[in-house]
Amino acid sequence: MVDSPFAEISINVEDILHCSYSHWYPKFEKYTLSEAVIYKSLPKSFVEYLESDDIELPKENKKDSVIFQDAKPTSDNEYSDWEDDRNEEIISADKFTKSDPTKNFKELHEQLKETINRFGSVAPKLNWSAPQDSTWIMTGRNMRCYSTTDLFLLLKSSDYLNHDIYHAFDEAKDYDKNNPPIFDLNLILRKWVDINPSMEFRCFVRDRQLIAISQRDLNYYSFLDELKDELTEKIGIFFDDVLMGNFDCNSFVFDVYLPKPFNEVYLIDINPYQRSTESLLFTWNELITMDLMEEYVEFRLVTQHNSGRFATKAHSQNHVPRDFLDASVDTQSMVDFLKKCKELELNERDTSDSGSDDDGDIK
Repeated sequence: MVDSPFAEISINVEDILHCSYSHWYPKFEKYTLSEAVIYKSLPKSFVEYLESDDIELPKENKKDSVIFQDAKPTSDNEYSDWEDDRNEEIISADKFTKSDPTKNFKELHEQLKETINRFGSVAPKLNWSAPQDSTWIMTGRNMRCYSTTDLFLLLKSSDYLNHDIYHAFDEAKDYDKNNPPIFDLNLILRKWVDINPSMEFRCFVRDRQLIAISQRDLNYYSFLDELKDELTEKIGIFFDDVLMGNFDCNSFVFDVYLPKPFNEVYLIDINPYQRSTESLLFTWNELITMDLMEEYVEFRLVTQHNSGRFATKAHSQNHVPRDFLDASVDTQSMVDFLKKCKELELNERDTSDSGSDDDGDIK
């Protein structure tokens, strides 16, 4: 193996387009875990809404949203001024719904509501990326959306989606900034299915050869080691029978899920073979320089002796404001940051006290 941190990956615009969910899903739908609805040619007004910094959410019944569901008093939270705190929560929720952004894309909004109602709950993504970095804002700490309020807040809180809108082809060798490829931004709603995260795996294919498999959830599961050979065999058969001769790219990355008793392998996603795709327990340099002549699939798991290395929750760098992370290494910056937070708090309190009740909402 040649050890070079500058090893190149040869990927083209066409390869990236082939990994778009709307491209591969129709061909492999019967192998996926759940049904999906793909919204193509999204209205310009909706894309502009996703790109905007303001967080304005739909004026629909907040009780349909997991975010704004009523808190129920228990022995832990039932105290004399509990009702006052609940009123503050309502005020906070109403700030999000002061105006209705969906007036600019009413037809799409109705279609999204219809799909969510039919599925019960959904997990969203764009062509290539899912908003996994913004799950911290959701009650369940996952991508499960019960309403368009949940959906839009999750999408607008994500930095990952900027990749699909602005940087999808940055790593393509034939990408020309002056003549960028024309493609439709898609929104995909997948029916929510609960899965066991320990049984999801990321698989790397180079030049039509399965070369590596990584545990997807970077926590230690003691039972996985004894299943390693069986899982390698099952995933290898799935790749040979389903993907190798039928997918359009020579090199790509695919995610699979194997529920007990491991009789089925479900395709979760297909990603471009490029550095912006997370390599998990491998480095991209390793993947690029592996010897294909060995015809050996390296399967890596989080083991007990290295589990501490992966103890940080995935995407945790997105769980606090970037200003806070930057200030944490500079005492004066931290002081300035806290002062700014205090000023914002006072301004919000003044605004709330003097606010009008134009829409009949509690202020």
